[in-house]
Amino acid sequence: MEKYLVLDIGGTFVKYAIMDREGQFLTQGKVPANTGSEAEMLASLEELHKVVGDDYEGVAISMPGRIDTDKGWAYTGGAFTWLHDYPAAEKYGAIFGKPCTIANDGKCAAIAESWSGALADVDSGAVLVLGTGIGGGIVLNKQVWMGCSGGAGELSWLITDYDILHDPNGKLTNAMWTGTISAHSISKAFAQRKGLDAADGVMLFDAYEAGDEDAKAVLDHYAKWAASGIVNMQSVLDLQRYAIGGGISARPEATELVRDAVNSIFDRIPGLPFSRPEVVTCRFGNEANLIGALAFHLRA
Repeated sequence: MEKYLVLDIGGTFVKYAIMDREGQFLTQGKVPANTGSEAEMLASLEELHKVVGDDYEGVAISMPGRIDTDKGWAYTGGAFTWLHDYPAAEKYGAIFGKPCTIANDGKCAAIAESWSGALADVDSGAVLVLGTGIGGGIVLNKQVWMGCSGGAGELSWLITDYDILHDPNGKLTNAMWTGTISAHSISKAFAQRKGLDAADGVMLFDAYEAGDEDAKAVLDHYAKWAASGIVNMQSVLDLQRYAIGGGISARPEATELVRDAVNSIFDRIPGLPFSRPEVVTCRFGNEANLIGALAFHLRA
């Protein structure tokens, strides 16, 4: 049996799995990630190598940043601010002594859902991963669209307020989609309405189920702005389906509210010159990045 080491490098943990060619998990776990510098990152992977050994054919990695998967090059590293124009696949592969591929984490989620998940039966779609920001990826004709520089699908940056964007004193995140519909943003909005120092998605949705008016208002705003962004994307891409992912997607309301808001727009404006897309929940949740990293590796 061919086996592969698959890694999802995040800011807090490196999740790892040994997987077969069909995407089945044979073993999996996670170790702390020290990602503040190149030396710390490489040391973390050296320690992981001691844990996982060498019984696999290759190494597939999901990581943040603008990534050229074909060349194995990371032009940026997202939260890994030290990482610029970096031969990540070569550096990381040398640690494990195996062929190595790297891919952007949002695009890993997209290819995973297209391979055998929520987008498997459509030719075109998008994945929206709601977390600290909005990860994502766009699938066109069964292929993840990379763009000319690897930057396609950076959905956090969808502009929602043009006045703030052009205001030299404006806060940029308030002009972007991520400032309104990311899980971090809606939890923060709920905390502010409740006068709390902090809140999380569990608190928000529990309050919503209990009939809390502040929770209803926050999630109504989230749904409308998510739907508006989807319609903006749809006017350019005309996709068949959008899949909502991230930890927030474990609550069915996260998808249902957006689906209802999208349908409301299309019902109210029947003359829209593009198709009404489906809105569904991602299948793979927190395992999507691992499955997608393997998919990219097998297609390399």
